[in-house]
Amino acid sequence: MIANKTKENIGVQILQSAAMGGDSVLEFVIKPGEKTPKHYHRIFTESFEILAGSLCIGLGKTVQTYHIGEKLDIPPYCVHYFHNVSEEDCLVRVTVQPGNLNFERALNLSKSLAADGLASPAGTPKRFKDLALFVFLNDSHSVGVLGVVQPVLTAVAKWQVKNGYLQKLLDNYKIT
Repeated sequence: MIANKTKENIGVQILQSAAMGGDSVLEFVIKPGEKTPKHYHRIFTESFEILAGSLCIGLGKTVQTYHIGEKLDIPPYCVHYFHNVSEEDCLVRVTVQPGNLNFERALNLSKSLAADGLASPAGTPKRFKDLALFVFLNDSHSVGVLGVVQPVLTAVAKWQVKNGYLQKLLDNYKIT
């Protein structure tokens, strides 16, 4: 059973939503050990600002640790990843330009699923259909071996949208 979660208790704060026009601005915690695979986005620039802790960010072939007050802009099609290699939570402000409501939904879904034990503590969904929706919604395109399964993820995600499963998740977690 899926329990209802709110944005307040899963650790995602939307400061500015694409639903109101403009950029998406979100703050959330990246737990120790949490990481993403190498990926890129096609339709927006993603900017990170470290508010607390530190975060290792790989950008192309460069890897750098960012600390409080430091910022990084990642343009479309630029391969990147992040990894919290510290033992402390990292509070990050992410700005997506132009704003993207589906990115906001993807982040809220991953954190909500994690709170229910349906995703890793880092927010990686355990069920393939949830993973497909997460990747599809946040315009994430994997590189390397993971990139090979991208068409399958996209097909599964589109099916889950069409058959109403995405809307069920959004309703259950009170995500707009």
